[in-house]
Amino acid sequence: MGGFSQILVPVDYAAPSTDALRVAAMIARAFDGRLIALHLLPLEVYIYAECPVVAPDAARLDAERARLEKHIDTILGDQAPPVEVEIGWGAPSAEIVARAAERGVDLVVMGTHGRTGVRHALLGSVAEQAVRVAPCPVLTVRDRAVEPAALVSRKHPAQRETARPTTVGDLMARALASVQSTDTLDVASARMLEIEARHLPVLDGQRLVGMLSDRDIQPHVGLLAQTRVDAVMTPNPKTVSARAVVTDAARQMLECGVRALPVVDGERLVGIVTSSDILADYVVAARR
Repeated sequence: MGGFSQILVPVDYAAPSTDALRVAAMIARAFDGRLIALHLLPLEVYIYAECPVVAPDAARLDAERARLEKHIDTILGDQAPPVEVEIGWGAPSAEIVARAAERGVDLVVMGTHGRTGVRHALLGSVAEQAVRVAPCPVLTVRDRAVEPAALVSRKHPAQRETARPTTVGDLMARALASVQSTDTLDVASARMLEIEARHLPVLDGQRLVGMLSDRDIQPHVGLLAQTRVDAVMTPNPKTVSARAVVTDAARQMLECGVRALPVVDGERLVGIVTSSDILADYVVAARR
């Protein structure tokens, strides 16, 4: 994984966005990374010679850049990691995803207004679209006015009667989805889209033999139906126990350069834990 060296954080000056900026800075400092702070202006269209023309105003762009720099200085102050400021315009979700791809960022951190306890209704339309199609993990930070526990679907140890270190079992996804090593990549890609996942354990029968990520699939677009999972997967993956402390799992991800670990009980696959799970838990703990 190599840490999170570049983190994109969209800023719209609303409270969730400001919280996301603080969280992004905290993660960047922890990983010696840098922030790319992005503010998007509404798309302004004028009619000229009967043709719509997008006409960004250079003076306004300069003013918005200065405003964003001042906002970052006010919110982060001396605690700011290296920050690069960008001003753009256009459809927010498309621009955020495009910037993430162009800059090769490792993580997008963005605020969102969640209003219900239903998982698929937690994200606003911009954040939801970014989560679905961004080329990297997306960490969403809920509005503080909304029930904090809705940020993640599990209770942090600080909420439990007996405080204890967070374990992998507290965070891992237990609803297992997997692919067989002999499946083709179109099957694996469809399964990832269905469950909104970026990683899948690969089995040979009931035996864990590999891990497959969306990044493994991307170079084979156009040949998905002709390419088998075992041709591109990471074989003999590192695993972690559900009883392991989360910090140990995070350290193992960093050392192995991966973003997800299969969770095993003996030789039996029981779950999967990802870097996004750990980051979300970290955010909950830091906000308490």
